[in-house]
Amino acid sequence: MDQEVEYYFQRYGDLELHRRMIADRWRTEAFARALRQAVRPGDVVLDVGTGTGILAMIAAKAGAKRVYGVEQSPIAQTAANLVKANGLSDRVKILRGPANAVNLDERVDLLVSEWLGHMAFVENMLDDVIAARDQNLAADGRMLPARVDVMLAPVGDPVLFHQFGPGFWRRAVEGLDLSALEKLELAQGRALQTRVEPSTMLAAPGTLVSVDLKTCDTEAPFRSGRVQFEIERDAMLDGFVGWFTTALTDDVELDTSPHRPETHWSQTYFSFDPMSVSAGEKIEVEFGIDRDPTEPRHLKIGLDVDGAGRTYTVE
Repeated sequence: MDQEVEYYFQRYGDLELHRRMIADRWRTEAFARALRQAVRPGDVVLDVGTGTGILAMIAAKAGAKRVYGVEQSPIAQTAANLVKANGLSDRVKILRGPANAVNLDERVDLLVSEWLGHMAFVENMLDDVIAARDQNLAADGRMLPARVDVMLAPVGDPVLFHQFGPGFWRRAVEGLDLSALEKLELAQGRALQTRVEPSTMLAAPGTLVSVDLKTCDTEAPFRSGRVQFEIERDAMLDGFVGWFTTALTDDVELDTSPHRPETHWSQTYFSFDPMSVSAGEKIEVEFGIDRDPTEPRHLKIGLDVDGAGRTYTVE
């Protein structure tokens, strides 16, 4: 295992990280509600990246006959202890090891995994989920989440741009002109994980990527294309906001948009060269989503409007 991969899994042994995820009620309650709906009596369930084992245990309590929880990080032993403490050892088995190497003695009816990162695909855990799916899911088995969509919308947020973004450099500091740094920071293309106010959105969102987890391959998230927006009011466009929405089941959706309760994912803000836009104007954005060649668990996202292009690192 190389050092970067080892660090990634060591990080997921950190209980502070798991506490923040589980304390995200919008996330945890949505997955619990979806499991109670998706698990059928007698199902065999595989939980990929089980962490503390919470989803595996919820699946067992929802009626699963057997649940396998797979975890590569050191927290696997803690998960096994929690399973025992909750009296579920007869139905939940925790397996320590890489998810892409799991080959069970039986096919599973349901594969659940909370593999989602910023813009859905940061962390690149989906590769392991797909490998586990192809090796273990029954032909008529189900995936949870079932579908993931990545969304984008233009925003005009002078507070975000000028206080927490590149527009900060327009202010003199101790009588010194630092304004040249605005363009330099924009060129560095660092996406910001933050809460974006819904009132700053300038148009209805567009879909960049839609992935069906039952049929997709590992390259499904990585694509290029165009998306058009119709501006709703006169404003200064100074960025874009990205997020994901996922159909956990047919009836349970987890939406991380600015219009929904805040989650630990928040949204992703892409600061952009400020441009004046008018109500009714249509702007077309050319986009590209790919793995970061220097850090495969991060994303590179390119956004181009009328030849003004920026490439961002999302991590």
